[in-house]
Amino acid sequence: MSGAALKRMTVPDLVAAGLAFAAATWAVIESGRWPAPEFIGGPAVVPRVIAVILFSAAAALAWNALKGQSQVIEEPLDWVKKQRLGIMLAVTALYATALEPLGFLPATIAYLAIFALVLGLRHWPLIAGYAVGLPAGFHLVFSTVLKVPLPPAAWPF
Repeated sequence: MSGAALKRMTVPDLVAAGLAFAAATWAVIESGRWPAPEFIGGPAVVPRVIAVILFSAAAALAWNALKGQSQVIEEPLDWVKKQRLGIMLAVTALYATALEPLGFLPATIAYLAIFALVLGLRHWPLIAGYAVGLPAGFHLVFSTVLKVPLPPAAWPF
């Protein structure tokens, strides 16, 4: 492999590793500004755990890039994959705007169901279990265990 080809492969990986490292650093700094928890858990636990995972992934990506072992994408994305990616980004943006007015549970259930459909999943019991079970589990962990309030629904029922 030529030096130019190696450089083309490693630069995006190093940039991505730098961005991931910056995002993880920002998460640790911001979560440090939150009130201290009354117990071992608290609102800062999840961002810090995710930051550690992100630091690890960034370090592995940078290490492989510096060793010249970056992964090469063999084939470019075709139109269907680009279209699916665009739909997922639009659905995610819609979810972010719907979270406050609808509340965590209804917005997340709808988001995950639509996301599964966009990915091509058509097994309705699996979609329902995934779309309802995951947010319900998150709600239980965050609201009960970590005492972190999630966005409530705008309606009283």
